[in-house]
Amino acid sequence: MSLPKSQTAVFVQEIGKPLVVGTRDVPTPKSHHILIRVQSTMLLPHDTYGRDKGLFFGDKLPYILGTNIAGTVVSVGSAVENFILGDEVFGLGSPLSPAPDESGLQQYALLDAECSAKIPSGYDFDQMVSLPVNATASFAALFSEEGFGFPTPGSKKAEWDPKSETILVIGGGSNVGKIALQFGKLIGLGKILTIASASNTSALKGLGATHVIDRHQTSPEIQAQIKDIVGSEGLSKIYDCVSWEHDMALSLFSPDKPGILLGLHVVDEAKKTIAERKLNVKATMILGSFMQPHTKAFWESLPSWVANGDLVIGKYKAIEGFNLPAIEEGLDLYRDGKPVTPVVVHPWGTA
Repeated sequence: MSLPKSQTAVFVQEIGKPLVVGTRDVPTPKSHHILIRVQSTMLLPHDTYGRDKGLFFGDKLPYILGTNIAGTVVSVGSAVENFILGDEVFGLGSPLSPAPDESGLQQYALLDAECSAKIPSGYDFDQMVSLPVNATASFAALFSEEGFGFPTPGSKKAEWDPKSETILVIGGGSNVGKIALQFGKLIGLGKILTIASASNTSALKGLGATHVIDRHQTSPEIQAQIKDIVGSEGLSKIYDCVSWEHDMALSLFSPDKPGILLGLHVVDEAKKTIAERKLNVKATMILGSFMQPHTKAFWESLPSWVANGDLVIGKYKAIEGFNLPAIEEGLDLYRDGKPVTPVVVHPWGTA
């Protein structure tokens, strides 16, 4: 098929300023890339931080938001063997790319073929586009060597009993937290605690949580409830999906055994606190690079986890076309700390 030379896109032109619509060239796939006609892109918290603070691309303006991307393959790189023209796919873009070729708020985008998969039968672009960032983050947290290092789903480790393991997921009601609960359930962890809204207790237990601690309680109340569940030993594995400061998490670790604190935001202050208090805790911010050497197996398995019901698709709201007020509102919800239903943008829709 004949492709256009230029396309419409939404740009961050100045940090902290409103988004603007403009045009740019349609990118050409390198050897390992596929070019897709973007049908859906989901906006996430890091997109808000990118718009407001320049996270990832502040020195590369103008730039484009959207790392969760789904669409139809229209061109393939010379080394790509697992996709052909017309395949309906979803994948992980990259806000670290020098140019915004791997970003979703445009009509055509590149995806790394290794970080993409075909949409399973019975599912659509909008459903699957909710997964790439959140699923890779929580997979890296639970299964990478830099994270908790659990055996990956389907693999076995001699003399390891998953029922003996306990984790705490702070922010289990978030989309990324929900996926962590489901991965924990998938491998059969014994205790999967989460701090979340008590109103979501039934839903979160359905996803895998064994205990839901109400986030609206005071810190001493939360600490006491967790102690009742895990005993005096405390916790050794905490995955914080939402917090920018980690005093609460650090107060929950065992005083006697090594601990691992994983976060999705910077953990520099946590590291200072750990040093000051002489805690035996390692704090790590989860990075996409932690996926290796699991990337290939992860993307091969992700569609089947969804099709088999191991991962449940969360709620979302669709925006037709580059409706800037609606897109800005969707980003603002993350900034303002309000309950968020993530937005999925359809670049080819009519605003």
